[in-house]
Amino acid sequence: MNKPSPSDTSAATRPAESAGRRQTSEHVGTEPRRRRISRVMLLQRDLNDKPVPVPRPSAPTATAVARASAALRSHGVEPVGPECTDHVDLVLVLGGDGTILRAFEAARERDIPLVGINTGHVGFLAEADPDGIEQVVADLVAGRFTVETRTTLNVEVVSPDGTITREWALNEAALEKRDRARMLEVAIGVDGQAVSSFGCDGLIMSTPTGSTAYAFSCGGPVIWPEVEALLLVPVAAHALFTRPLVLGPESCMEVVVQRAGFGGAEIWCDGRRSLDVPVGARIRVSRAQRPVRLARFNQAPFASRLVRKFDLPVEGWRASASADESSSGGTA
Repeated sequence: MNKPSPSDTSAATRPAESAGRRQTSEHVGTEPRRRRISRVMLLQRDLNDKPVPVPRPSAPTATAVARASAALRSHGVEPVGPECTDHVDLVLVLGGDGTILRAFEAARERDIPLVGINTGHVGFLAEADPDGIEQVVADLVAGRFTVETRTTLNVEVVSPDGTITREWALNEAALEKRDRARMLEVAIGVDGQAVSSFGCDGLIMSTPTGSTAYAFSCGGPVIWPEVEALLLVPVAAHALFTRPLVLGPESCMEVVVQRAGFGGAEIWCDGRRSLDVPVGARIRVSRAQRPVRLARFNQAPFASRLVRKFDLPVEGWRASASADESSSGGTA
């Protein structure tokens, strides 16, 4: 279990509201570039990650890593592995979203930016495809990038005996049952106020970054990354009022597990790290004070990323836009 950092405090222990407003820019936005990059941590798929899909047979991760390493050295930058304990300027990860989430653990601990190259399937968090490795490295060395901060979650489980365990998540904290034959009976609240109680298969507490991941698959809304908000999505709930809830960034989501069948429940952070949730436990999920930092080269709107990654049909929109331009005499 990772030891919680002092900065990952719950909403109840945060500074006054005015101080919270001063900290807003630390969670969402961009930062000026840092000093020249001299050492980059290279991370790639491990044996627990999914294999490279069939559509990318010409770009296996091993080949991409070799190219990235050679490109870094050609610019006088030292590539190092995850075992490096010296100063590192940036994490360069090659893989899919699961690999990138794993790499964020190292980047967040060191408080350095991360850039992803997609050798997986969707690669929603990735910034480039394998064909662009050399250009990515050149842009990094030249400082042609911005650093975007993304909200993370502080997850706290208070057991009936008073034991407290903590974790963090970038995408989501997902409460799941261990007994597949039974429902979870939960009571949810926000900022100390009861909201509802119902039976369900689970709950997803998400950031805007995670709104296009597990929460999206369960019917949650897509939230633009720059929006400061938290998201709660019930999974297969048995009640009338079980719609997704979009909450303020300083809210604290609370869940009490009333019944969970045999084996209790567990909460998974980004599908990688789990906490045990016994019956009677209280879960608190709020925005963590320490964000993650994502290097960006492409300043295209988030909507264009949605269209590209999900292959959304936009032919009608483009036809209408072209017709409007023609009728008004505008140019593309």
